[in-house]
Amino acid sequence: MAARPPGEHQGGWARTVSAGLPYHWCYDSYPGAQDRAGSSRCSCSACTLANHRALLLAAGRRLRLAELCALVERVRQVPFNPNITMAELIALSRRRDAPDPGLEVEETEDFERMERDVHAALRKPPTWDSKARTGPGELLHRAAGCDGCS
Repeated sequence: MAARPPGEHQGGWARTVSAGLPYHWCYDSYPGAQDRAGSSRCSCSACTLANHRALLLAAGRRLRLAELCALVERVRQVPFNPNITMAELIALSRRRDAPDPGLEVEETEDFERMERDVHAALRKPPTWDSKARTGPGELLHRAAGCDGCS
């Protein structure tokens, strides 16, 4: 088997491009660019499982969504991701050394409706046992019956 360029999986982009197959624009810097300078994976815009670069692109491409996530973080005191908050991602996405998002996605009426629903939900107390003042490790230990090494 011949060596592949870094990041190229079997079949990968070479096969997709040479066959003229369409792919989602999120992999590019902007729709139609065909430069694969965008996200490394096609997933939810702000996926907590995405790599750092993809999260910076998401914050730049969908600023209103990122700001809504940051609002939920502040109100519920739960970070977007255990490693970084959405507020930090927004700040980092504005730096000169951040990846160029290529464009800012225009939100639709569906987004407007979701935004209203989120604001309404945030005016109410959480309907679940608040995890706000605990870290993920603390929750796992409690679920396993750990008393915190007391």
